[in-house]
Amino acid sequence: MSSGPWVLRSLLFVPGNRPDMIAKAGRYGADALILDLEDGVAPEEKARACQVVAGALEAGIPGSPIVFLRVNGSGSGLLARDLREAFRPGTAALCLPKCETPEEVVMLDASLRALEFQHRLPGGGTRILPMVEGARGVVQAAAIAASHARVCGLAFGAEDYTADLGVRRTRQGAEIAYPRAAVSVAAHAAGVDAVDGIYADFRDTDGLRADTGAARALGYTGKMLIHPAQVGPVHAAFAPEAAEVEQARRIVAAFEAAGGSGIVVVDGAMVDRPVVLRAQRTLAIASRPAVDRERD
Repeated sequence: MSSGPWVLRSLLFVPGNRPDMIAKAGRYGADALILDLEDGVAPEEKARACQVVAGALEAGIPGSPIVFLRVNGSGSGLLARDLREAFRPGTAALCLPKCETPEEVVMLDASLRALEFQHRLPGGGTRILPMVEGARGVVQAAAIAASHARVCGLAFGAEDYTADLGVRRTRQGAEIAYPRAAVSVAAHAAGVDAVDGIYADFRDTDGLRADTGAARALGYTGKMLIHPAQVGPVHAAFAPEAAEVEQARRIVAAFEAAGGSGIVVVDGAMVDRPVVLRAQRTLAIASRPAVDRERD
């Protein structure tokens, strides 16, 4: 398994039935957009959303952002239509919501192979981001993360998870402590990104920072967002400190000086390839501005 060729700190949801919002979404500096056909779209608007998303992908979204497409899940009865009517070249990855088994990912791969052939795209190039949002998905998280080479990460959805268990979602988050950690561990075990779920109160910047900091402490590398105002605070929360950046530079420099293989010693500690990969990611994140486009 592997993560995508991206540094994804922020993935901003955009309702698929709102062409006005899609047209502006690339301005806000998010690392990726998620054009939503699922929970962000009312049932009576879902067919229209497919048409809107297809048109936007065909025309090209201003700013040329990385585009994910959240389809309706395997049990919805809508997945085949979403893929047929909304998928177009320019879709970097599919978000598979409420994923509970590795078989769902394998089945989606089969559909993607047919779509890639139809649209003359490189086989296997479209990634999959399974979203773990229920008890069964948490139990199966490691198998889901390792299910296919298309998997670029594993996302945790706290809102649907608590609904599945029938428990109250609290600000303190004790009810999601175990599954949130379990999904991150599963992602890292498979060598893919760990993407945290939304923070629903987009006006609460302090709460967002604290929530993102807690996610980062658990190993999450990115977060899903519901409002452009959340982009800057999330990027700041994921930004490495100056000492981390300097150490990462020394690690990468020492590794390259050693020919890019084996084990090197930096600051008295032995450094192997996983540490170097983490250092390279730190430098990649540090090179990205907090928000690099105008907000409207």
